[in-house]
Amino acid sequence: MQFNEGLRMKQPTLPLRRPDMPCSSLVARRRLMLAGMAALTSWAAPFAAAQQCRATPRDQLGPFYTRGAPEQADLCASGSGGKERMQVGGRVLGADCKPLAGALVEVWHADANGDYSQFTRGKKDDPACLLRASIKTDAEGRYTFASIIPAEYPGRPRHIHYRVSHAAHATLVTQLYFTGDRGAVEGLTAVLQRDVQGVARASFDITLNRA
Repeated sequence: MQFNEGLRMKQPTLPLRRPDMPCSSLVARRRLMLAGMAALTSWAAPFAAAQQCRATPRDQLGPFYTRGAPEQADLCASGSGGKERMQVGGRVLGADCKPLAGALVEVWHADANGDYSQFTRGKKDDPACLLRASIKTDAEGRYTFASIIPAEYPGRPRHIHYRVSHAAHATLVTQLYFTGDRGAVEGLTAVLQRDVQGVARASFDITLNRA
């Protein structure tokens, strides 16, 4: 059975009292109808919660992952990797939809030329723009980081790699894509919206499976 979160229930019309109907009968009928509505609501709630708590789809790790990325909130403080800035944030949730404090969010992506730090021959890495970070979620499961907008390169749309881990939960490897980009993976996209300062912002929540 598929539950449509957007389903709108038509409110039933409570019966009018007929002249020959005792008040007690009318009250009983109304109570029965209200009880039925309450039962329907309680039945629907678990389905709505299940839709909200679906685990984030997995995606490929890729060849450019390295352990031990620095703990930092800005992946390119120097700005040498590109001119267009972005801010990405979201929450890490468990299978029960509760926020996970202390989850490790590892992120990495290419620069404006499609190059990855530590993997491009003949190119010296900028320590202030490695485009890699290890981030711990706060008490409400939130994470945030600043960086430059990555480039697309042959065969790949713009994307950010994620590796998210937490005790008692399965480690998730996935990627974030941007809405409207050709080749973006459905279910793993976020809209980039620019603020008045010209900074592009995106929100990406992540739900982990139990281990």
